Amino acid sequence: MTILLAGHGTTSIIMNWALYQLAKHPHEQDKLREELVKAFPDKSKFNPNFDEINSLEYLNCVVKETFRLNPAVSILQRTNIKDMIIGGQFVPKGSTIDIPIATLQKLPSIWGPTADNFDPKRWLDSSLIKVVTNYNYMPFGTGVRSCIGNKIALSEFKVLLGMLVRNFVFRPVEGFDVKRKPGLFGNPDSYVELFVSNVEV
Repeated sequence: MTILLAGHGTTSIIMNWALYQLAKHPHEQDKLREELVKAFPDKSKFNPNFDEINSLEYLNCVVKETFRLNPAVSILQRTNIKDMIIGGQFVPKGSTIDIPIATLQKLPSIWGPTADNFDPKRWLDSSLIKVVTNYNYMPFGTGVRSCIGNKIALSEFKVLLGMLVRNFVFRPVEGFDVKRKPGLFGNPDSYVELFVSNVEV
């Protein structure tokens, strides 16, 4: 029950952001669709298993980049269980520590000068992959308190996004723009408006 309740809203939010980003970047959307059409020529038989959906390289890149720019949960909070020195600062036992996921995942020192840009191809850059860790990319948290449903959520998200992009073209509504406001689980701005049309392939 926890997985179902926790996964519903977060998956909905991240799906909205993925479609919004792809609508704003039609070249990336077309590239993803090409991969999907090649892997599943008959759209009426789009029923990938776990291995098939995870083997799609560009879909994986789009998913990672969407989670990087627009994590469903932008801040995590933890309470330290003993006195600690963190970054040269004394943090007493029982302190609440905010982990700003949305900030970490846009640091130019890690992601380069295009850190704020939607660029799925960055995940094909081996020099970037070397510096990405569980401490600067953590859309599901990390460690023993990480999201227990991350594998289900990723598979569900990939299948749904693949099905939508395989069957429809997403374009932004002219004059409509969305900006994310800080918050733990997003906000009403997370639900974006798109123009959708069928794909005849």
